[in-house]
Amino acid sequence: MHHEIIVGPNTSMPKGYAFLPKGIAYKTLHCRKLTLEAGKALYVVVDKKKTLGLRAPKNIVSQVHAQAKETLPTRRATVQKRDASDIAKADKELQSLFSKIPPAERESILRHGFKKHSRRVGRTASLPLQKKVMLAVIAHIRHKHTEYDALLRAGDARDVARKTTWKEIEGIMREWGCTQGLELFSGSQSKDHKPKKHPKSTISTRRIRMPSCEDDSDADYVP
Repeated sequence: MHHEIIVGPNTSMPKGYAFLPKGIAYKTLHCRKLTLEAGKALYVVVDKKKTLGLRAPKNIVSQVHAQAKETLPTRRATVQKRDASDIAKADKELQSLFSKIPPAERESILRHGFKKHSRRVGRTASLPLQKKVMLAVIAHIRHKHTEYDALLRAGDARDVARKTTWKEIEGIMREWGCTQGLELFSGSQSKDHKPKKHPKSTISTRRIRMPSCEDDSDADYVP
């Protein structure tokens, strides 16, 4: 019978079993797959709702370690190839949207906004590429070319600092050749300094959404 059993870290290790720590997706996936295919019980070690790893038959754990080591070069090459392809696509889109962007700025945006494991907007799979590029550029300009960070240090709320710096951001985007999409939100940031009578207006929402980056696209931006 194929089944998984949740146990605590202090539960006795079943005879003939070994522990596989959580952390390497390849090992976890194959350990689970091979154990269940063999009809053996798979123990999921959980401590305070946090999964620590798996307990599986020793021979399977050993097999998984060996397979992971053997396939590592190939898997790394595959990931690097995919990442290079993603960066190339982002670069093409970036140059399409910002035809006059200086090379150094372009390289910085690609290096920081699309860095692997950074959790930045460029690595967000749920967003279309055009929006990821636009948000990455906005975050870059905001941190590198405005007083945004200084305003935060001075005590301004994040949304206020974003509205204060928006005109400057928009100006630089235009200097870099951006002509697509700006009409959707042009001027909305400065208007937001005043209370809105209709905060739920469909037009206002569309205009604010991209530049204000409400989805925290640059929450952990590292200049």
